[in-house]
Amino acid sequence: MDNKQDIQTIVRQISDILVMNGGFLDNPGLYTGETGLLLFFSRYARFSQNDLYFDYAYELYEKIQNRIHISSLINYKQGLAGIGSAVEYLVQNGFFNADTDEVLEDFDRRIFFTYNLPYLSENEIVEIGYYAQWRLSGNSAKKDMIRQLILPQIETVKPDPSVFTDRNQFSQKTTPDLFKEKTYNCSLELIEGDKFWGQETGIQNGLAGWGISLLTELDGDDSCYSLFPI
Repeated sequence: MDNKQDIQTIVRQISDILVMNGGFLDNPGLYTGETGLLLFFSRYARFSQNDLYFDYAYELYEKIQNRIHISSLINYKQGLAGIGSAVEYLVQNGFFNADTDEVLEDFDRRIFFTYNLPYLSENEIVEIGYYAQWRLSGNSAKKDMIRQLILPQIETVKPDPSVFTDRNQFSQKTTPDLFKEKTYNCSLELIEGDKFWGQETGIQNGLAGWGISLLTELDGDDSCYSLFPI
């Protein structure tokens, strides 16, 4: 790719801005919060093989864990369902070495058992289903429990059983809408207009999303797109 060096320069600029401004995010969520930054820096650390980014990613990982509390949302974009799914993705893809049954024990309890699932809205049920699907796709010892106790409740709202079974559509790594416009040429327009500074920092409409899109142009790894079904 002729512009590979240019793309790497842009990604490095994005990482610099995120390091300086990422600490100002006010939520730990996947789409607009710190988990999106964790995803970007995990990817960038592996691509660049720079220990500083590995360390920063792990600091974000610990910070996110410490920010989870009793009043945390359970939804997918901002809350526990999305954060827990991202943890599953990062462990399954070798970014972190962890036992997800241990790390996500409180997530499982709060997402699956705090509420009477059939009485939640359809959107809430579907978002819990995304998390259940990620838990089923890993090495969890809780798979039978999820299949026997959780999926039947989800299917009362979303009756097609193929929707939430062992990864299915999430393994189809089509580009989600929130990444489609974040290309190299669009990045050049932002740089030429000196508009990178002041951008949102998360994945949705933000620099972390730009960075992940550009890294995907460089290394072809679009596996994380499966984290963004909505």
